[in-house]
Amino acid sequence: MRPPTPRTLLHALAALSLAASGLTAVVAASTPAASAPTPAAALDNGLARTPPMGWNSWNSLGTAVTQQQVVQTIDFMSSKGLVAAGYDTVTIDDGWSLSHRDGQTTDFAKNSYGAMQLYDADRNPTSGIDGTGFDLTTGHLIPDPAHFPAHTVNGQTLNGIQYLSWYAHSKGMKFGLYATGTYTTCQGHPGSLGHESTDAADFVAWGVDFVKYDDCPYGPPITGPDGYNYGTQGEGRELTRSLYARTQDFQRALDAASAAQGRPRVVLSVSAQPVHTGLPYLLAGDDPARTDPVVVAAGTPARQAPGYAPTGVWCGQVANLCRIGGDRGPDLEGVLYNGQLQTALKYPGNVRPGSWNDMDMMFAGWLDPYGLYGTTDTCTCHKPMNDTESRSEMSILAMTAAPLISGADLRTAADSQHSDSGYTWSTGISDSALAVYKNADVIAVDQDSLAKPATLVGSPPNSPTDPLVLKRQLANGDTAVLLVNQDPNSTRTVSTTLSALGLTGPGYSSKELWTGATGDITGTLGASVAPHGVAMYRLKALPVTVPATVIGDGRYHGISAGGTGGQVLEVRGMCSAPDGSTTDINTWWDWHTSERWRFDANGDGTVHITDDCSTDTQVHGTLTGPAAPGGPAWVLNSYDPNSAYQKWRVVQNAATGALTVTNVATGLALDAPQSTPTSAVVLSRPDGSAAGQSWSPVS
Repeated sequence: MRPPTPRTLLHALAALSLAASGLTAVVAASTPAASAPTPAAALDNGLARTPPMGWNSWNSLGTAVTQQQVVQTIDFMSSKGLVAAGYDTVTIDDGWSLSHRDGQTTDFAKNSYGAMQLYDADRNPTSGIDGTGFDLTTGHLIPDPAHFPAHTVNGQTLNGIQYLSWYAHSKGMKFGLYATGTYTTCQGHPGSLGHESTDAADFVAWGVDFVKYDDCPYGPPITGPDGYNYGTQGEGRELTRSLYARTQDFQRALDAASAAQGRPRVVLSVSAQPVHTGLPYLLAGDDPARTDPVVVAAGTPARQAPGYAPTGVWCGQVANLCRIGGDRGPDLEGVLYNGQLQTALKYPGNVRPGSWNDMDMMFAGWLDPYGLYGTTDTCTCHKPMNDTESRSEMSILAMTAAPLISGADLRTAADSQHSDSGYTWSTGISDSALAVYKNADVIAVDQDSLAKPATLVGSPPNSPTDPLVLKRQLANGDTAVLLVNQDPNSTRTVSTTLSALGLTGPGYSSKELWTGATGDITGTLGASVAPHGVAMYRLKALPVTVPATVIGDGRYHGISAGGTGGQVLEVRGMCSAPDGSTTDINTWWDWHTSERWRFDANGDGTVHITDDCSTDTQVHGTLTGPAAPGGPAWVLNSYDPNSAYQKWRVVQNAATGALTVTNVATGLALDAPQSTPTSAVVLSRPDGSAAGQSWSPVS
């Protein structure tokens, strides 16, 4: 496959062409202001209540994408559990249509800048840089039959795009398609500007569920009357109608088509490139961006027009997904602080159910389709992420509540083979990268219903390699915390504190979402993090505790482990067991003295726990902890008041009355991890969610 032409490169080539010719342009004065329309309310169409998840063809297949490849992708996503994990939308990007509509027999004319040739009222070519000019194309977009052939399904002939929509739906998936609010798409195919009603009606009729709406204004750089070079901003209506307005036009056309056809509404994703500033003196006076309260409140910087960059201000007013940065590459830096993360943190107000800041397609698991990386293609711009970086990318997107849309090649190794210079390789995603995508705990953070994105903890990093910490409040009261090592070469210790996180409780249970490791946090949260790696935690407030009421009452008590059906702590082998016996759980019998325990306070605030045995071998044995996690708790007839292994901290949940028993020497918790009778009682790392670490007095 040939690499798809980067959109930014096409824009740059147009600019270089003009610079080489030494031409400049002078634009007309602004359009007189007209009566202001009613300010628009934020888009709330009931769609995309959580960030959309799925796949987009661009990063791996570019303009060479075919129907067969998309079918292979749908099959792979369905069979490999990606759809079940939430990745339910498959989208075809630029290049799916012919370069003319069905009202023409030849491709539309382009000028020297790659822009659509516009014409005046007499059908004479015009530059369009003063905002005038007409697009003479008519009719419907045509799926390229060479790549997207028609099929007959249930006696009905479906064009190649309709067929893929039907096929995706048959697998329980949704289908997405690409369009632009400009005269041409980024790869030079017909855009939807001026054809909004026609294209929207076709998309809805074809069963499209999701539209990626791009912005590709080709044309010469424009120097205004103020002498300022505004760069390439487009031509004709691209200059007089804001991106806000053009997006709103298409969104309303989609809604109208859905209503007219009795079909579901369509999710709209804006992929606008924030480099475009617009021309304030050409923007129509009645453009809705001028009066939208969100845009007005944000203000418009000098030499910009309302409704252009940054999309993080206005996009949620007219679309469900909002690109906040340019096209990303496979390097992790694109989502780190000096990349799109910093931008995402600036616009939290654009994030809510139905509106999401989009940080571009994911490169997790992407492999170089242009050559065998490191052999036939050594460009660092095509270097794939390793699994550590893939986890980091997904973690940052999840923390910012960004859409999770993969650009990797989600096909089998056989379907995704390439050959070049005598080498054959596959771009199909690896099993380890596939596991990254399917991490349910990380997905749950991304999809959290509170829709409150992450904030930065502490000051911004001073350099691109400094670590950073993010936190995100979740709907059930939990807090997600991400420790990020931005250094690509060195392992770093990254840490924060409960105070810095704004958490005021006495302690929190934690789960690291990539390793599954659990524990309790009472002060500092930290980890040794690999280069370009992360540690991602979900913190849950530990219950309010008080000193246990069993301490110092002079009585012996049975204590039952949670999750064991009422089984209690006992000396293994009962009171006839030898000195140094271990402990287990067993059925509660109140006359079994081996199942009864007394809790006596030590002078240092700790607790001494003894059994009720009084035999030749067991004489009020002292509960003693092992040195390492997973080892069984045991009982010794002798008691050493200086041994921390024989001392415990026992607290009681103020709400439930359950006890937590923690060894002073190790900080490990008394745990019954198995429910089978006579299963060992061990010491484990504290985990507030572990039932076996919750002990309830039964006598």
